[in-house]
Formats: sequence, structure tokens, C-alpha cells
Amino acid sequence: MSKRFFTYMLLIAVAFSAVAQVNVTGKVIDKESNEPLTGASVIVKGTDGKIKKFASSKADGAFAMTLPSVTGCRLEVAMMSFAKQSIPLDSVTFPLTVYMEPGTTLLKEVTVKADRIREQGDTITYNVGSFAQQQDRSIGDVLKRMPGIDVAKNGKIQYQGEDINKFYIEGSDLLGGKYGIATNGISHDDVGAVEVMENHQPMQVLSGISFSDKAAINLKLKNKAKATWTFHGDAGGGYSWQPEGAIWDGELFTMAVMPGFQNITTFRTNNTGEDLSSSSIDFFAGRRNTGLSRYVSVGLPGVPSLSDKRTLFNRSFLVSTNSLWKLENGELKANIDYSFNRVTADASNITTYFLPDVEQGGRDVSRPYDGNRVITENRSGTEHTHSLSGKFIYELNRRTAFINNTLRANVDWDDVDLVTSGSIPNEQSAKLPDYYVSNNFKMIKRFKGNHLVTLQSVNEWESLPQTLTLTMVPDAADEMYRVTTGNKFRQHISDHAFYTHESAAYAFNIKGVTLSLEGGIKGYFRSMDSQLPDFPEEVPGLTENVVNTNYMTVYADPEFEYWVRRVNISLNLPVSYAHYTFDKAIANHDEVYFSPSLSFDWKPNNRFLGSFSGGLGRSPMNMNLIHPGLIMTNYRTLKAGTEQFYNSSSQNVSASVSYKHTRHGLFANGTVMQSWTHIPYTMSQQLYGDYVVYSYADADNDSRMLMAMGSVGKTLDFMRGSCNVNGSFSRNESQLLSQQQSVNSVSTGWSIGGKINGNPCRWFSFDYSIDYSDSRLTMNGMSESWLSTMENELSLTFIPYRKWQWTVSGEHYRNEITENSFNNVVMLDTKLIYQLNKRIELAASLTNILNKRSYNYITYSQLSSFESRRQLRGRQLLFSITLRK
Repeated sequence: MSKRFFTYMLLIAVAFSAVAQVNVTGKVIDKESNEPLTGASVIVKGTDGKIKKFASSKADGAFAMTLPSVTGCRLEVAMMSFAKQSIPLDSVTFPLTVYMEPGTTLLKEVTVKADRIREQGDTITYNVGSFAQQQDRSIGDVLKRMPGIDVAKNGKIQYQGEDINKFYIEGSDLLGGKYGIATNGISHDDVGAVEVMENHQPMQVLSGISFSDKAAINLKLKNKAKATWTFHGDAGGGYSWQPEGAIWDGELFTMAVMPGFQNITTFRTNNTGEDLSSSSIDFFAGRRNTGLSRYVSVGLPGVPSLSDKRTLFNRSFLVSTNSLWKLENGELKANIDYSFNRVTADASNITTYFLPDVEQGGRDVSRPYDGNRVITENRSGTEHTHSLSGKFIYELNRRTAFINNTLRANVDWDDVDLVTSGSIPNEQSAKLPDYYVSNNFKMIKRFKGNHLVTLQSVNEWESLPQTLTLTMVPDAADEMYRVTTGNKFRQHISDHAFYTHESAAYAFNIKGVTLSLEGGIKGYFRSMDSQLPDFPEEVPGLTENVVNTNYMTVYADPEFEYWVRRVNISLNLPVSYAHYTFDKAIANHDEVYFSPSLSFDWKPNNRFLGSFSGGLGRSPMNMNLIHPGLIMTNYRTLKAGTEQFYNSSSQNVSASVSYKHTRHGLFANGTVMQSWTHIPYTMSQQLYGDYVVYSYADADNDSRMLMAMGSVGKTLDFMRGSCNVNGSFSRNESQLLSQQQSVNSVSTGWSIGGKINGNPCRWFSFDYSIDYSDSRLTMNGMSESWLSTMENELSLTFIPYRKWQWTVSGEHYRNEITENSFNNVVMLDTKLIYQLNKRIELAASLTNILNKRSYNYITYSQLSSFESRRQLRGRQLLFSITLRK
């Protein structure tokens, strides 16, 4: 009986205790975005300051705890990047809503923050959130602020002054060299970190056997961007004052990153002056082995130093789809791109051809004008460009085997129509298609640990037809040079080439020493013919070419590589025998080439790297130069090739250093290069009236080139920013012939630049950059004046309220046209953004507020100067909406 009574009393006590419990519930909310916060620390402390209960907020921001009593207790809510909230619980009702405001979390008077840059072994990790600013849209905007990483204007990425060799998304190479699609399209808010993998060897089979001094970049996505489809889209419309009319700008970007599949598809179009080419450039693609290049060089006038958004009068369209499937044995990739561009341009130009002084016996006094030859032009033209490309890759990348087969096809159409008035009024029309197909197969097998066998097959075919139609427009001034007005000339060039390369190699590694021997055969078969009937008789020479240039090469390439601890030494000793045939156009040739090279890399620690390399050798001339007749490149320029086969010799040395201190956010690099080249032929310039003929003469041409460049980058943690200083110097010396007189040409230039950015407070951020350059041309010891250009860019972003963002930006261009005569242009823009919610954003932008409509500049080459006046895009107003998933 007593036992049963005790049990009843215990149950009653428990029941009374349960009735007395207090449920502490509520939600934690971000005060700025009104979104729930996950993972906030929620603690209840008693009157003595001791913790009575604790919990964490869930995905919906909710928390719940049960206490016997909350009398005299306080609720404390803390979370990184937010100010701690403390709430007395004596007189509150539940559930609570706790609003968190941005702030800094302090622990024992030490500010707690995530490292902006971390280093682990050969991997450098940049925290994207610590470099991003409110106005950033893509991950490419953030990459530009990361010290050690340089992003060129065309989108090319370098790390410590060297091109990267791979661009990964979650460890997969989806895009290859066309990573501009990712950097311009992926939202920075979807990327948690950017990893730089130093000394990255893309082929696992070569790990531990072949050294790589290149780095790769890997984007680490946030969880919300994985295993799902993400997309964002922009649509905008407005009005432009020059060219006058409606403008548009649109983009749709979709991405899927899943365990067995990746896809990025993008569609972009605009007529606002935005160049879309950076999204379709393959930065990893080498020069085509077919070796073809266009003879016809009719093109619209361009503007150096000014950005495309100021000078590009365009209608552009780009669609790109890229997929990667991970198979049981390897992966399959497909990259397909199509782009269209319609570009118009108007310019007034003055071209001055430098002629040798008469006192030196260099000028023909019988010419109708004394001194240098001056050509005036007013050009107006339109260019239509279509480009369709496809790349299909199968790859197996394992430690014991590597297989890669890449099938590539490119079809390009480029049509240019250009009307010119001035010294020789005319109309030009150029049809310039390009058809290219290639297949590259490579297999590497690793056996017995450190033995490698490699088989490779490369086959390429290209067709590059070119048609130039020239119509002379009646003008009284043309009678001076006996140009028959109204005449129409049509030049057609047919150019085809096929290249094949078959090779095998064997390598083995013993205690850090790798010995390898590669052998193979290369074949090249090219045919070119051109016809230009009825050209004006002012210019002497043949205007028909029928050329076949073929060769077969057998080669062997032994290589020695020493790779132990912190030192890598590599010695290459390639030797080859080549047989050239020209179908009786010129004599056949047999040549032996030997081009040794040596490289040395020293990395005493993870912070410092020093490199040295050098080489020498002989190489054949450019086969495109072998043609006896004239080829018209544009309405007043013709080129005659050579009727002989030449070889050139060269020597080169280079040295580079790099240093990094990731804890201090410091990155620095520098490179110096020197080369010497001997060519037994020299370019010659001859003027016939207003026509210019370039040819090649039997005269030694010894040229030298010196180049130095460097960069220093540093994080500025006190204002969540970074800075960079860079500089370069170059000097090129070469020989040419002008009016049959030797001309020694020396071009010298140097530049220095810097940039700084910061986010010193929640409501303000800025970006500033400055670039200054100076150049001079010296001919036969007589120097022109130093001419400088300077460009300043400043962007200020204000966030007066959490949903509003206002950006004011400007550019200042200072161009020295002649000595102490400067042309200054200031361009101002502004943009206002309203964030309706997390997924919808409205914007209005006004560019070129001052409505600047023209720009003057001058450039120099070895034998001429070029002065131009170009139209600029006028003021334009654009309204847009952005949607995000």
C-alpha cells in the first residue's frame, strides 16, 4: 500500500511540475532583409549570469526551449556578423520575434571574422563574401578585387603574372578555355570561395613525374547552388541620343551543378555597346597548326584606350550551351556557341608615312610632293559577323591512364562594307568566311609506378577564302594619280591547308629524375591562289598567285627533367629534319633544325618562387609570305611576298620571381624577358602615289626586344578592400626598308597603373583605377616626342537604405595628340537600383551624362603615324528588371 501511495505522489509531483514549465519560443529575423536567420545562438541566462538553457534557430528562424521559470532571466541571441540582442523575459509574451542588426561579434575584445585568404599546401582559398561589394553582379566582378589574381579587359585570368591552365567549377572542367561564360554569368552570391591551386598538373597520370608551374582556379559553390537549377535574367530597354533610337539589353543565364551532370546555358543580346566576345574566347586554345591568316585586312576603325561601351555601335547576340556528363569511365563534354554582331563605325583619319630625308639620299625628288606622305580619309562602314563553334570531348583522367579525344568545328562569316572619301574615294566590300575542323587524340598509360607511354594524333583542316571588291568613286583629285574613276576591281583568294601530327613517347622517373623521348612525323599541305585583274597601272607587278607549300618533318625530342624537393630543372633537345616542296614556284629545300631550351625553377618555401629559362635555335619562315605576286589587303595597300625560302635564328632568356604572404594578403610578381632575332629578309615599304606596297628584300634584319613587367597586390582589411600597383617597360628595335633606304626603327614604351577598392562602411563602397603610359618612336637616331595617355576610372556606390543602391561612376581620358597638346575627355554615368525583394530588382541607368560625341587619338608604328577622330556613343537612358531564382 505504501509503495502504491508513493508512486501516486510522484506522478502528481511530475504533473504539477509540468504545469509550471514555461515555453520560451520565437523567431530570429534579419532586420534588413526581413528573412529568417538559421543557426543563431539562443541562450537563457539566470539572475546569476549562468546559462539555464540554450538552443539554435532552425531553417525558418524558429527556436523553442522549456524552463521552470523565467523570472529575472534574460534571452541573449548572437550570430556572426550581427550585433548581440539581449531581452529581459520578466514581462514578455511568447512567441518572441528577435530582429538582428548587422554588427561585429566580439570575443574577449578580439574581432571575430572569417579569414579573407587562407593557405593550405599549394591551395590558396579566397573568401568571396569578404571581397564582394553591394554593386557586384558576377563572380568576375569579385575576382578583379582579389590580390594575386589579374583579370584582363578581355576576361583572361592570370595568377601571379602567369596564365591559368584550368578553370574548374566544383572540380569539373565544364567550359575549358571559354571560362568567360562563367565569370560573366555566375552570380557571386552563389560562390562561397575561389580556390587557386598552384603548380597544378591537370593530368593525374603525370602527377609526381612532370612539374607544372601553372595555377588553376576552382569555384566552390554554396550549398544553395548545388544539386539544383539556378537562373537569373535581365531585360532592359531605353533610348540613345547617338546613335539616335531605341536600345535594349537582355540576358538569361541557367546553371546546374549536380554530382553526375553540369550545365551552363546563357543567352545575351544588346545594342548598348557591351562587347560579348569575352564570353566566347577560348583562352586555352593555341595557335592553329594550319597557319593560315587573312591577307585582306579591311576592317572598321577602332579606338585604343577607350572602353568598348564608349565606342562600340553594335547589335550583338550570343547563345551558348555547355554540358558535362560524368560516366563510369571518364566524362563527356559538349560546348556549342553561336554569336552574331553587327557593328557600324565612322571616323576621320590622317595617315602619315615616314620617308627618309632627302639629304640622306632617301627621297625621290621626282615625286609630286615633298616630305612625308600624308593620306586623308573619312570612313563609314558596317561589319556583320557570324560565328558557330562546337567542341565535343571525351576524357578519362586517372592516375594510371589518361585519354582525351577532342573534336572541334568552327564556321565563321565576316562581311565588311566600308565607304571611304578623301585622297582616294572608294567603296570596299570584303567577304571573309573561315571553315575549320580538327581532331586531337591523346593517350597516356602509366605502368610499373613511374613509366609512361604516350600516343598522340592531331589532324586539322582549314579553308580561308577571301573576296575583296573595290569600287573607285569619281573625284577630281584622283586624276593626279590616273585612277580611272568608276572602275570596279574584284580580288578573290582561295586558301586551304591540312596539317597532321602523329607521335609516340616514352618516359620514366627514377628518384626525381625524369627521362623522356618523343618521336613523330608532321605533314603540312597548303594551296593558295589569288587573282586581281585590271588593277591601276600606277602599281607595277603581278597580281596573280598560284602557290603550293608542303612539308614533311621527322623529329625526335629528348627531355631531361630533375625534380627534387624545391628545385626543378628541365632540358629539352629537339632535333628535326624537314623536306619542303613548292611545286616549282621556288626550289625545294631540306633543312635540319635544332632548338635546345633550359628552364630552372626554385621554390625554397611556399612564399617565394624564382624561375629562369632560355633557348636558341633555327626555325622556318612563315609560309604565308611565299607568293611572288601582289595581294591587295585594302584599297590602298598591297603586299608582295618573297620568292625565296628563308630560315630565322633566335635566342631568348627570361627570369621571373613571385612572392606571397597570404596571412598579410600580399602578392607580388615580376618578369623580365630579352630576345634576339636574325632574319635574312627585311620588310620594304614603297609608295606609288597614294598607294603603299609592302614587300620583302634580301637584307639582314636583326631585331631585339626587351620587356619587363611587375605587379604588387595587397588586401586592405580595415576597409574590406584591396589595392594593386603594376608597371611595364618595353623596347623593340628592328630594321626596315622605306623607299629602298634602310630604316632603323626603335619603339620604346612604359606604363604604370594602380587600383584600389574598399567598403569602409555599410552604406558606402568605391573602386578607383589609374593607368598612365608613355611611348616614343625613334627612326635612324631621330626621335619623336614622348606621347602619353592616361585613364582614370572612379565608381562610388551609396546604400542610403537597405533596398536602395545608387552608383555614380566616371572616366577621364587624357591623350597627348602632339607634344604638349592634350585631348581630355570626361565621361559620367549613374545607376539607381531598387531591390523589390530577394528575387526581383529594378534599375535605371544614365550613361555618358555629358553627351560627349567624339574623340581624337594618335598612334605610331614603325613606318607611319595614324591620327583619328572617332564618334562616341552619346547619352543613353536604360530601364531594366532582374529576376533571380
